[in-house]
Amino acid sequence: MSNIILHIKDSYYFEVPKALWRSKCDSIEKLPSWLVRLDSDYQNFEAAKIVSSLESAGVPGDSLGGLVSEWQAWKGSKPANSGWPLDAFLESQVEELHSRAAKWAKVNAADAAVPFQAYLSENANSEPYAWFASLAADDGFKSKWKEIKASVDTAEFLNSYKKETPKWSEEKLAFYNKSLDGKVLIPQPFGVLKNAYEPSSGLCISKFMILQVFVAILLVVVLRWLAKKIANGDAPKGKLWNCMESVLLFVRNSVVVPAMGEEDSKKFMPLLWTFFVFIFGLNLIGMVPWLGSPTAALATTGTFAFVVFAVGVGMGVKTFGVAGFLKNICPELGLPWYLAFWVVPLLWVIEFASLFIKHAILSIRLLANMVAGHAVLLGIMGLAVGVHAYAMSSGAWGALAGASVLGMTALSVLEVFVAFLQAAVFTFLAALFIGSSMHHH
Repeated sequence: MSNIILHIKDSYYFEVPKALWRSKCDSIEKLPSWLVRLDSDYQNFEAAKIVSSLESAGVPGDSLGGLVSEWQAWKGSKPANSGWPLDAFLESQVEELHSRAAKWAKVNAADAAVPFQAYLSENANSEPYAWFASLAADDGFKSKWKEIKASVDTAEFLNSYKKETPKWSEEKLAFYNKSLDGKVLIPQPFGVLKNAYEPSSGLCISKFMILQVFVAILLVVVLRWLAKKIANGDAPKGKLWNCMESVLLFVRNSVVVPAMGEEDSKKFMPLLWTFFVFIFGLNLIGMVPWLGSPTAALATTGTFAFVVFAVGVGMGVKTFGVAGFLKNICPELGLPWYLAFWVVPLLWVIEFASLFIKHAILSIRLLANMVAGHAVLLGIMGLAVGVHAYAMSSGAWGALAGASVLGMTALSVLEVFVAFLQAAVFTFLAALFIGSSMHHH
């Protein structure tokens, strides 16, 4: 199994055992551009360019004198700051300054027209980056700052560093090669990466995107093959067809029909069946070691929930019209007018809010269930391979490792069932939400 982050966070590489994929970059030119940009030597080169550009933009030298050393000290102050370039550091300091100013203004200058300026007038001497915050508020400087950041974020600037800097030592290249061992990087023809987990610009292709396309293509191939077998009217035969037919009947009779009725199920069965098999396929592929589960990413489950929301609202408006759909959000209570005058508007606001909340929860519950399953599996595995395991005697470690393997095996079987169950539950709730949008409450 891979690190837990690969099951709860998308990435721009596939992880495999390090012994199967060794990085052999023997020069800076062969390393990924995003990795070079995270190097401290490159960031120092970039910082020098930013400082010189700020001087050219008219920033006083006394403000820039200790800027680079302060940034370097900040980067080394805690692990979370490591790898931040100078421009991101300056912008983060401004954000923190604005946050402090807002808190101060609530207590000391609640009536100030511009609370931030009121804070600076009182605390400018204690804020070392007040000069940059003031510049960042100026529209003329904002355009210059964008140009400065853009100038160091180009391939030409990176190439200039490669030409001007001495060749990296073998020790430094070996360090970066070791960090890339076991990582099959995904080519990015349409975008630029900030690091292995975040895009910088353009359309970056992630691991979960590839897995989703793979599952979609696999389903299309299998289902088209099955459809061709009965296209001429022959009776379906074979274990695969019988399995698919059994699952389809289960989804139809035990999931969709109870949620939205016999008549509506005929119309929406293709959509809901697609939801089920696609989500089930994504859940299952998450059981493959080193791949990760696309349904453990909010972008994936959120998109599914948005489709359900759009179909539900669209069918509700088509059935009742815009005014009728909005009116139908609030159920008929049969209250006398003097009570309905107060209760119905309040209830309508609650029901309108719940229309969005329940679809948000629809995405989060699928995400949470898939993340929880992988986290439990990885937690049990960690008992046998964690740091504490090295301090145990061989006999105790053997017993713990054996128990961990048996526990993971049992839970893996359970995870296969959970993968099926969560696909069925999502399909049931999707059918329920779509069906309720087309009927009076």
